[in-house]
Amino acid sequence: MTKYMPMLFAAALLAACNNRPNTQQTETQSGQTETSAKTEVVKQDTASADKLIVPGKAIGQTQINEDAARVVQRLGKPDGGDAAMGKAVSIWYAHHDTSDYQTAVFSSRQVGTADDTSRVKQIRITSPWFVTKEGVHVGSALQQLNDAYPLKKVAHFTEKGNRYDLYETNQGIAFEVNAQNKCTGIVVHERDKQAAGTYLPFYSNLVKY
Repeated sequence: MTKYMPMLFAAALLAACNNRPNTQQTETQSGQTETSAKTEVVKQDTASADKLIVPGKAIGQTQINEDAARVVQRLGKPDGGDAAMGKAVSIWYAHHDTSDYQTAVFSSRQVGTADDTSRVKQIRITSPWFVTKEGVHVGSALQQLNDAYPLKKVAHFTEKGNRYDLYETNQGIAFEVNAQNKCTGIVVHERDKQAAGTYLPFYSNLVKY
């Protein structure tokens, strides 16, 4: 799983389909340009539905408990991932470049039940284009995260020799923070679950506190 972590489990619409870009991909790419050109905090009234992060519910058009097959229809074939025991992690990279922004979706199906649909349980993004109604996005300072949400440091992991801390909330959203106290990734999940509690984690070397 480590090779699929560019640097914390959006969905995000960063991938380009093999045949043509979809609406989300075009918006994401333009959003990346917009983010690099503007430094001010994004306000709620400027966040469209396609870029809005809603704790416990969605990132952009990708929603918690959505049929995972619909996500693949929108984003195209994943660039990577893993699957086992009815669980799966699917990963898309902007421009199919593993060093670029990442969208990862963790899905799960209830094997042996009447509804065995694989459903989205966690969404992780590393693009600064997506934003919460409070103006929090990848690149926000830890203090801004603390101002917007009650945070608890629950784990840490390393990627390419760099350490990242995972901060959880009670609202269905978690944040990855680097040594410079900047947010590097955002995870949205079910409110009664934890970002670090999946069968197939986004982080292969996660250490829980």
